[in-house]
Amino acid sequence: MSIEQVLPSLEGLKVILPPDIPSDYGRDESGAARMPEAVVEATSAAEVSKLLGACAAAGVAVTPRGAGTGQAGGCVPVNGGVVLSLAKLNGILEVDEAARTMRVQPGALLQDVKAEAERHGLRYPPDPGEKTATIGGNAATDAGGPGALKYGTTSDYVLDAEIVLASGEIVRLKDRPEYAGVIGGEGTLGVVTELTLRLEEPAGSDAILLLPFADGESCAAAAGRIIAEGYAPAMAEYLDTALVEYSGSVTGNAVFPVELDGERVAATLMLTLEGADEDAVMEQMETLAELAEELECLDILVGDTPTMKREFMAAYEAFHSSVEGAKSSCEANVSVPAQRVWEYMEYARGVGEELGVKPMFCAHLGSGGVHAYAVSEQARSEYAPQSEAFVKALYAESVRLGGEAAGEYGVGCTKQEYVAAERRERYAALKAELDPAGILNPGKAVR
Repeated sequence: MSIEQVLPSLEGLKVILPPDIPSDYGRDESGAARMPEAVVEATSAAEVSKLLGACAAAGVAVTPRGAGTGQAGGCVPVNGGVVLSLAKLNGILEVDEAARTMRVQPGALLQDVKAEAERHGLRYPPDPGEKTATIGGNAATDAGGPGALKYGTTSDYVLDAEIVLASGEIVRLKDRPEYAGVIGGEGTLGVVTELTLRLEEPAGSDAILLLPFADGESCAAAAGRIIAEGYAPAMAEYLDTALVEYSGSVTGNAVFPVELDGERVAATLMLTLEGADEDAVMEQMETLAELAEELECLDILVGDTPTMKREFMAAYEAFHSSVEGAKSSCEANVSVPAQRVWEYMEYARGVGEELGVKPMFCAHLGSGGVHAYAVSEQARSEYAPQSEAFVKALYAESVRLGGEAAGEYGVGCTKQEYVAAERRERYAALKAELDPAGILNPGKAVR
């Protein structure tokens, strides 16, 4: 059945048809693009239910969409059909301070969820880099971020969810725990219309430490040693000096060390330590300073004032936007076993040398997330062949090492060939149960 035949069933919904569909509804930040045949801007679970019921009966594809900040084509309607925009389902419905929970609609932005928690003296720990992403998008990809080492990913904070199944049926996750795969299912198993999130008490005190190293391998290994010694950093980030320099040239302020006492820094380990109070954090820093001598870092730089911590985090969060602003750029975001991060980065450098691509890295040491960036002054059309070959090689290598090409961004439509067969099989059974007609976000594979 065509979209025109479905339209009479959508009376009362906000429907946008060509040529009035804004071009943004056909793309995200991955570069993948295809325009839908219609857009529905939902404002309630009932409206989502009405749309899905009608489209399931007609066999029309529905692609859920949040803010469109994804990097893997997850919200691109590769089979046409309807884009279901959840951006107007953006309310923060309730914060229960005693229970430490928040009820929120999927279109609420991550930055607003975090700010609302802080207004109530609480914290929502997951901290993906794109703060203007929607919380529903975070749930769809089970987003983590640098804090995943200590605090886990989005799914660890979802206590309950209201889910609209492909049939239009509305269910609660607490009543149907077997549907937990919808969180992380990238909109292929159901549409989340409300989330109940677990909040936490904020740390009493924290500090950011920078440990610069003359060689990258020592930097990568240092995090494993620190974790093995019983420290529990909230972040343990590998900062490639090439990336530090590039981002600094864009922002005008490198912040992180590039040279110390005449010696070139290869990479810096950025640690966030937390404790019940300042004394507890100071005690950790003092014992870590003793360990640092064995780790052979060049120095220890401490950020323990609000201004310094803001500067460090602003410089760190500028990496991605700096690369995106280049004339041409590419990124491979993957996860690998934590102990193989350095091996993976060395592989990437070798492939880059063969292809004429110069990779720069930021890695979540301890949890194994790696962002491999590259930039060029070539035109995008000229740079595309080598950058695409580079990214594909890195996706394949992450799987070979026992990791996942999905990384933090999900599989979407850009990484499907890198999903392991056994994962496809596990997913297929749930997909067949929840979406037998295959209307939800078709053309996408998931973890």
